[in-house]
Amino acid sequence: MRLLTLSTLLVLLGAVAACSGDNGDDAYRQAAEQAVREAVLTLDDLPGGWTNSDVSGAYADLELSGNCSRLNGRGAGFPDEVASRDSDSFTGPSGQELASTVSAFTSPETAAAAVQLADDLVHQCTDQLEEALKRAIRNAAADRNLDRLLDDIDAVVEPAGFTALGDETAAYRLKADFSALVFDYEVNGHIIVIRDGALTGVLLYAVLGDLDEEDELSVAAALAGKLRKAEESLVD
Repeated sequence: MRLLTLSTLLVLLGAVAACSGDNGDDAYRQAAEQAVREAVLTLDDLPGGWTNSDVSGAYADLELSGNCSRLNGRGAGFPDEVASRDSDSFTGPSGQELASTVSAFTSPETAAAAVQLADDLVHQCTDQLEEALKRAIRNAAADRNLDRLLDDIDAVVEPAGFTALGDETAAYRLKADFSALVFDYEVNGHIIVIRDGALTGVLLYAVLGDLDEEDELSVAAALAGKLRKAEESLVD
């Protein structure tokens, strides 16, 4: 059923692309470039205590393969995307790690189609996403010369509820359990997709230990606010 849904979606995407040439011109692309620059998260947008990450973007690089590789750019390179920008990777005061990407599409309709395509791909690529989460944990441990201490890692990536932000919100839960020496650890977080008009923002947020839902929501709300403001300027 998922394959049928994706095939149908790709046909629709092609039809929409054929009708959206007006927003593929240079003026719109320049405005879209400006919009994604304005919307992407910076250190100034985050609560006190956040810094640039020192774990080499361990949670930023998915490195998925095959058709799943389309998720690597977090919206960049999707059909009808005309501009995209990545944030830096950041570390929070409690060890939270985040990375984000903002992309602009030719229209709100093609942006909504991109969100749906991402959802289809997440469902198809669950196994690879879970392996990517395990790899991120190993990479973070390697940056601290602790990777030899890790035992087997169990990981889960699945759809999740999240506070509605922007015109559309989708979220996917990240959870991993692992042991190091005689201690058990847990990684929790989300992939959060927010759409406002023709703009999408994708946020990866993860932490070793219990998830601070209030902090996570504040970061997601900051991204949503920047998307809304940038979308208003894009429309103008």
